[in-house]
Amino acid sequence: MSIEYLREREYAWHATDKNWQQADVVTAGIDVGSTTSQAVIITNGEIIAYSTLWNGADDPDSAQQALDAALDGTGLKRNDIHYTMGTGCGGTDIPVAERSVSEISCHAKGANHSIGPSPRTVLAMGGRDCVVIDCKETGSVASFLTNACPPAYCRENRCNACGAAQGRGIEAVADVLAIPIEEVGAMSLSVDEEVLAERLSVPFDERERIRDEMLEEIGEEILAQGGASPLSGALGVVCAVLAKSQASGLLRNGWSKAEILAAYCAALAHQAALLVKRVGVREEFVVTGGVARNIGVVKRLERELGIKALVMKPDPQIAAALGAALYARDFVRNSLGES
Repeated sequence: MSIEYLREREYAWHATDKNWQQADVVTAGIDVGSTTSQAVIITNGEIIAYSTLWNGADDPDSAQQALDAALDGTGLKRNDIHYTMGTGCGGTDIPVAERSVSEISCHAKGANHSIGPSPRTVLAMGGRDCVVIDCKETGSVASFLTNACPPAYCRENRCNACGAAQGRGIEAVADVLAIPIEEVGAMSLSVDEEVLAERLSVPFDERERIRDEMLEEIGEEILAQGGASPLSGALGVVCAVLAKSQASGLLRNGWSKAEILAAYCAALAHQAALLVKRVGVREEFVVTGGVARNIGVVKRLERELGIKALVMKPDPQIAAALGAALYARDFVRNSLGES
């Protein structure tokens, strides 16, 4: 049994059939990402509550609000939690967390706990970062590759993350098109893929495109530095800063909303696939992070890689927060001398 509360894209869940008072250890993990914060509470290795909230202007406040949302309705109070770990791009600045741990390690540990030891390749796709993780059977990290190495700097925002999967860009495009973010993936799959592929295969200099010298210059730099994209003048630069301008331009050039969403989802899937191919896929393959909830990106990613992707349950967006909660549990047990 469970109770779920939905409010737009923010939500909280807690189990109603588990008694936390009988648990030996209660721990929490909080993942402060670039767009959302997640909190997960576990007892004896089982999830009893979690939440996802949009970040406010102050990340530490967002973390506290996410934890409070997860606690709500459980009967738990903050002082009932034995230990709290923070993670994510804001993980080092969470007042309610005793310490922080690497987001990459947390994604690997969360996926391993949720699915088991079979997935040895984890693709974490978030609002700003895209990371491919080669995992050991235990869920620890063997190696990883991230989009954080700078290919071509954006003139407007030196995020060092151009050309790879970014949920912020999906948000920007959805905002311009006035499409709820939950509908983006399914809507992107409603287009005729053959027609879209034909449209995208038109040579760059003949294609309907946005005549923006800055965009063209950045695109040329990406190609010159080894980048690749099937979308060149359409949505080839998958950047949150530029996405709104590009989407508006495509609308003016007669593209449908579904075609624009399909092009952007295809761009994200393509860039993520390039990253995965550089690392290689071992055993089963799992996708985590907020973008993993976008079926339009996941389906196209599967098509490019030729492999079925596992999506973490109950929610791929809480993978890092779950991993942090598990690290907190391990810390408590080690402190007590338990195995």
